[in-house]
Amino acid sequence: ADPWLGPDLKEVLHRLYAEGKRVVVICPVGFVADHLEVLYDIDVECRQLAASLGMRLERAPSLNDRPRFIRALAEIVRAHAQAAGAS
Repeated sequence: ADPWLGPDLKEVLHRLYAEGKRVVVICPVGFVADHLEVLYDIDVECRQLAASLGMRLERAPSLNDRPRFIRALAEIVRAHAQAAGAS
């Protein structure tokens, strides 16, 4: 398995706290839908850590099955299919 690219979010929270930051907004751009790493790692573990440090942590909502996002994905698939001659 490939090693985790990082950075470790908990380490980042500690660093931000040391820098005097007290409000953090996380946008997990590598994940377009809610799942274990988002719902537990961020919403539970990291939020608890932030609270214990006296910080406020918020997470930008995931795109999930929002119609605009699904339409954008469909447009990308159609464009690639047409380019490949599979229309």
